[in-house]
Amino acid sequence: MTGKLVSQILKGDVRALASLMSLIEDGDPKVKAVLKAVYSHTGRAHVIGVTGAAGTGKSSLIAGMTAEYRRRQKTVGILAVDPTSLFTTGALLGDRIRMRDHFADADVFIRSFATRGNSGGLSAAVREAVHLLDAAGKETVFVETIGVGQDQLEIAALAQMVVVVLTPQMGDEVQGMKAGLAEIADILVVNKADLSGTEETVQQLKALFADEDFPIVATSATNNQGVDLLVERIEQQRSASFENGKYERKRVNLCRQELLSLLRQRIFAELAKKVADDSLETQIKRVAERKIDPYSAVAAIAKKIGL
Repeated sequence: MTGKLVSQILKGDVRALASLMSLIEDGDPKVKAVLKAVYSHTGRAHVIGVTGAAGTGKSSLIAGMTAEYRRRQKTVGILAVDPTSLFTTGALLGDRIRMRDHFADADVFIRSFATRGNSGGLSAAVREAVHLLDAAGKETVFVETIGVGQDQLEIAALAQMVVVVLTPQMGDEVQGMKAGLAEIADILVVNKADLSGTEETVQQLKALFADEDFPIVATSATNNQGVDLLVERIEQQRSASFENGKYERKRVNLCRQELLSLLRQRIFAELAKKVADDSLETQIKRVAERKIDPYSAVAAIAKKIGL
């Protein structure tokens, strides 16, 4: 069965992709065999993270960029990480609705992932989904985040390039965001450029990030203005990264991040097996009652399991 699925994925079979992504999202261990088998066929896709606050038009922008990449005869994968309902644990599918123009295109694969309470807004399943899309031959893979919490930092540890989307109304907020943006952004986009204040915001950003080497592009995704220029800047940045060695450094760093993440999961799982539930609950209750501090509680648990 695994061999058949591997063959289907490498051929870009849509049904196999959808089936395996459901298994990944559900945490089904059976998918690991497929991921191991296809891994040597990954590393070819250009993974672009798209992040920014809610309402900046990220989904519409991705839809526009997808259309431009398809005009360039590139295959595309889109992973939209949606907020999870506290009541149903289901994903809001607004992103997929906005990308409906691409549903009929066999060379575009779109999938929404529920965050299921993951603190950073990025589903733990997304990285594995990226590997599947990569192995299936998708040349460009977009990963859209919900734009809250620590997701911007998380996406920087997952994507080869990060596009941060702003709007003209956010001009006064950017000053406080400067350090974080400079740390993760490869390209800044001022979307909804049909609104007033766009040029002022662009100039403000240029002055604020005068020492940075990333482009600042104004777009209006709904009017399809500047989207082709944005894609051109993305491709120029990618070409430059190959020449200056940044691409290779980022590739190695992404592998490091993934390995450490998997190692942490494995170690925690093994430790959890050694810590009896009653022992853990006892310490939790003692901490809650302020009979012991959490640091001493962890030390006591660690000593009990021989750490």
